[in-house]
Amino acid sequence: MDPDTKDTPSPGVGGSGSPADTPAIQPVAFLAALEEHRAHFSPAHLLAVLVIRLDRFAHACENIGPKRAHELRAQVKFRVTAVASMPVAMQWLGPADLGVACVLPDGAENAQALSQAMAAELGRPFQVGGFEAFLSCSIGSAVDGHDTGTERLLQQAFDAMLQINRRGGAGIGTASRPATPRMATLLAALPSAIERSELSLQLQPRASLTTSAITAYTVRLRWQHPLLGRVAPQDFLPAADALGLMNVIGGWTLQQLLQLLRDTAALGPMQFTLLATSSQLQADDSIGMLRRAIDSNQIRPGQICVEVPVDIVPDSGEATDKARRLRDGGVRIALADFTDSEASLRALARVQPDMVTLDARHLGHASQRPDMAASLRRACEWAKARGVAVCAKGVETQAQLDVVRSWGCDTMQGFLLAQPFPAPWLMQTHAAITERARLLLKT
Repeated sequence: MDPDTKDTPSPGVGGSGSPADTPAIQPVAFLAALEEHRAHFSPAHLLAVLVIRLDRFAHACENIGPKRAHELRAQVKFRVTAVASMPVAMQWLGPADLGVACVLPDGAENAQALSQAMAAELGRPFQVGGFEAFLSCSIGSAVDGHDTGTERLLQQAFDAMLQINRRGGAGIGTASRPATPRMATLLAALPSAIERSELSLQLQPRASLTTSAITAYTVRLRWQHPLLGRVAPQDFLPAADALGLMNVIGGWTLQQLLQLLRDTAALGPMQFTLLATSSQLQADDSIGMLRRAIDSNQIRPGQICVEVPVDIVPDSGEATDKARRLRDGGVRIALADFTDSEASLRALARVQPDMVTLDARHLGHASQRPDMAASLRRACEWAKARGVAVCAKGVETQAQLDVVRSWGCDTMQGFLLAQPFPAPWLMQTHAAITERARLLLKT
């Protein structure tokens, strides 16, 4: 089974966590500054968030020493301030990573011109205590229309910067146009990814809107290549399908999950949701493999859930038969991306799921369709009327949480509660997430 292909989040819970590629210093103050900027500017003013990595900063520090390095950082901030529109918020997120937030000039729709100006300014030589330092920089940017969670905004800019840095640095990346590895490169690198331990699982919690309890975790697959960096599932899964590796990857994912269930048994019964692709849903081998694993490992009914996107459910009796086989094996079923469309209603009738999920990520966004909120609300009401639980996914703001709660959704998942984090962290992280849910949902 294959995890969600929509999100490419980085580890952390409520903004914490420190994997290798995240800032060494947690950006709590910088995130607060982003919120302050939002409070002072209307939606007509776009807020740009940039993460600047000084590519050769560590090498420069070895030559000039810590005192001059401190002065060099000050000069970097001065040059950035000279380019950015005022007011500007800046904070060092790590030894060589600078976070910047400022309003874009009128008429600008992205931070490309601003990033280019900063790169040119930082590319000029620095004079520090008799030394001349030459720095290049990797810049990643994301633009906020007052409708994106601050943690996601910073992460988008950071990920865009990492893609540039891993390709040699001295470049500019944007969250709106992430670089995608060529298919030929993925086809060559993917077959040995499992052997090289490049694949991993991440978890994102789901919380009850009634009790505030953490009821489940969604399992997401990640591929971290030493040269390509983090490759998004939507980029590498087509390559896996083309190579006939989906069953291999699905089997590996299932084995990792079974080990996770054993390792975390002390937490009590906890549901884990696997997301299925079209090829896996069509393959009888996938269902048989899942049922055999549950039987041989004595997994309690309901501990594993398979989430199936509405648009890949066959409009035939085949869908009903496959759903019955999963349910008979003790597997719960969820329908993803449920709406008020006829296709969703047909899938609901054929699959008879235990839960449906609504995509709430764009609620309240400037680009939201005028009828989107009403459409999702109808979908929620239809599912509830048929006794099916409803989960709102992609909840990133308090306003979105208030809306889905008012509809009567049963559970929620999204960056507002917690970002996905590495599966091995679960035992150490579950208590913190539980407390976060209690404070956020206040029940």
